Amino acid sequence: MDLSIGNRRYTGSKKALLNDIYESIAPYCKNKVVFADLFAGTGIVSSFMLGKGMDVIVNDTLRSNYIAYQAWFGDGHFSMEKLEKLVSEFNLIDGNTLGENYFSSVYGGKYFSVSDAKKIGYLRDRISNIRLTERERNILLASLMYTADKIANTVGHFEHFLSAPPIDKGVVLRLPNLEKFAGSAMIYNIDANKLVRNITCDIAYVDPPYNARQYVNFYHVLENLVRWKKPTEFEGTSMKFKRNELKSDYSKAKAPEVFKDLIDNLQAKIIVVSYNNTYTAKSSASNNKITEAQLLETLSARGRVTIKEIKHKSFNSGKTNFQNHKEILYTCKTNL
Repeated sequence: MDLSIGNRRYTGSKKALLNDIYESIAPYCKNKVVFADLFAGTGIVSSFMLGKGMDVIVNDTLRSNYIAYQAWFGDGHFSMEKLEKLVSEFNLIDGNTLGENYFSSVYGGKYFSVSDAKKIGYLRDRISNIRLTERERNILLASLMYTADKIANTVGHFEHFLSAPPIDKGVVLRLPNLEKFAGSAMIYNIDANKLVRNITCDIAYVDPPYNARQYVNFYHVLENLVRWKKPTEFEGTSMKFKRNELKSDYSKAKAPEVFKDLIDNLQAKIIVVSYNNTYTAKSSASNNKITEAQLLETLSARGRVTIKEIKHKSFNSGKTNFQNHKEILYTCKTNL
């Protein structure tokens, strides 16, 4: 079975909200539009809009997400026959026959069994060293990343690994389902506040982090896997590499002013903001850094705002009992 871009565990995924997001912008999509997905995460919203025939600007600060966008949405050359042959060869390899490598020495016996970690590390080195086009390399990296995510000894992210020892699950790669979209994609891997100063679009979708939980902490293992700079200094038992430059200002006290800077400089006719009301959570890490009042004030300065509330189940680490949790879509028709 081929992989779709949404086939992974991801905190804050908007898979369940795709139709609601589209309904909020459908009245403005009678002609060809450019849709900007500024905090794209898995890329599932961009994939959905590409399927609707839109041209998409897709961006995220995590390199692992950028690699996925390049795999699914990139326009570089690739040979599916070549990739299928490589994946068939890779899937025959037995991790128990491999020697220790960087990945297994760091993550083996923690996030993965030693055998599975050996195979992941071995394949990552192979992907670096095989003669491939850039698109082919990104496709194989995305395949390896999605496989690692699926078999990891976690609750769905890499903040911590489970206390029970990991078992061998087998590293079996699947190739992405590479659809041909009617729209085209422009792919970025930069800070959204910098990006908006250099793009224009018809519709912008804004879904930044809203609380203190840093996304790079959730996906640091996958970031290390795709970046492959092989750092040797780590924090704590969770083995997080130094990543200060990847931490989001939206998860800090300055979030309201950073959000205002983004909205003020966003050149879009329609701005859709996805927001969830976890600001009353018991866990301080789950408390929103931007209140609904602050968000509405910032958007209202750009134009007329309509609000749609949607019942939604949020990520929960087990410490928080969310009451009446909702996802809220703010649609702003700007004065442009």
